[in-house]
Amino acid sequence: MKTFKLYAMQVIDGQEGKVTQEPIPLYEGLIINMENEEHTWFIDAVISKEDARLFEREQEAEHHILVSVVITSKDNHPAVMITSIESITDLKEGKSIILKGRIVSGRDDVLEDVFEDILEEGIQRESLLSEYKSRVEKLDAYSDKTIAEVYDQLKKSEKYHLH
Repeated sequence: MKTFKLYAMQVIDGQEGKVTQEPIPLYEGLIINMENEEHTWFIDAVISKEDARLFEREQEAEHHILVSVVITSKDNHPAVMITSIESITDLKEGKSIILKGRIVSGRDDVLEDVFEDILEEGIQRESLLSEYKSRVEKLDAYSDKTIAEVYDQLKKSEKYHLH
């Protein structure tokens, strides 16, 4: 089991065919990799009571939540996780939200999208490496594309109940 600081979290939602990411300001947070066969992670996010309402509504509706998390440092690439709400606890300041989930997309998936796009565009061999390096520097645009693809796949599956 490994524990990391939760640096940032966003809730990913799809409305009217468009996928959006809603930043959730954290008072504090941590994320635990259980290092088990199921690849389970737990997120403990301490957030405002106002922001907790979103999670309370989703818990009541028994929905899964797709989140994007940044672990340890703001410079790390976000990982996308499909989660269920395990508990919501009132605290003196804010609420603790415990999510249980697994990673469904990370940096490798985004890099794969970059490479696929370069291949589809028929970039010549001599330009391939420089084009790849240039696009890797702009991963945020690819992250949005990858997140939208992941959201659509999970929404279509009968295994998860996304809003």
